[in-house]
Amino acid sequence: MPGLHQRGKALFLMIFGLPFVMIGVGLFIFAVHELSRASTISDAGLALFVMAFSLPFGGLGGFLVLGPLVEARSARHVRYALTDRAAYVARSAPFASLKVYPILPSSALELELGKRAFTVWLHVRQERSSDGDQETVRAGFENIAEGEKVYHLIRDLQGKTDT
Repeated sequence: MPGLHQRGKALFLMIFGLPFVMIGVGLFIFAVHELSRASTISDAGLALFVMAFSLPFGGLGGFLVLGPLVEARSARHVRYALTDRAAYVARSAPFASLKVYPILPSSALELELGKRAFTVWLHVRQERSSDGDQETVRAGFENIAEGEKVYHLIRDLQGKTDT
């Protein structure tokens, strides 16, 4: 389902990122202006340093401001399919991929309720991260309109699967 699903979080990130964008762009413009007026090599070096310093600020701010908007549009490039043996997640952008998750009686299944959309996690496993901590890796049908129906369909399929 396209759109912003966690509007409060997205709005907070966008507002929080705005000063970073403004500072980054302002510093970059200031540095370009000072570089054009530099009379010595040290002035030019300082202007280049300020220019380089501004790039992470602008990049972080741009990520925070534009990230939720990109995520809201990304749902257009994801397709989900469910058969009696597996669940399929096909992505067409930014890189085409097809992931298959077999439906087994032992597979963990989770339903995450949302205000506008539901998420059905059908592939949940524990992994160790590089620093030795336990991480939960989840995959499934994210932000779908009829998540409860899909959850019950998968539950029914888990009961019928013979392994």
